[in-house]
Amino acid sequence: MEQHIDNIDFSRKSREIRDIIRLSDFKRLQDLCLNLEDSITFVLRGFENKHREACLELSIEGKFDLICQRCSEKLEHTIFLKSGFLIKEETQLTDFQVDDHADYDLIEGSAKMDVLSLIEDEILLSMPGAPKHENDKCRYKKTDDVLDRTHPFADLKQKLYKN
Repeated sequence: MEQHIDNIDFSRKSREIRDIIRLSDFKRLQDLCLNLEDSITFVLRGFENKHREACLELSIEGKFDLICQRCSEKLEHTIFLKSGFLIKEETQLTDFQVDDHADYDLIEGSAKMDVLSLIEDEILLSMPGAPKHENDKCRYKKTDDVLDRTHPFADLKQKLYKN
């Protein structure tokens, strides 16, 4: 797989990359995933929009296992993302009007854009901050010790307003 691209040239020439990547290829995802042999598929497509501006479209699909933050067991996570990017030179960034391009995220033009980093960024942004099973599917069980514990401030309101 082509790991670095000239993103403006890639877009102007309407190029496309399709590939399958193992999670072990992503450095920042390694601590969050249980099985680094899991993989995702992606398509990165370059094009020009109706204003003849360089754009990228990134589609990501896959399933991988995370760690439930409640029970520490396996949690299957399905991902299906589609992201659009508008590429601008550094000098054009100050004049950029966000309202005109609401469907796109802005990225800087680069002769050596790291494709893996872009994909990993999008995956990380889409993931839950604290992944956990739905309540009825989680193996975490409250122990009787936790349920029977007396809370020191449980009757504070009644004591304060007794008079």
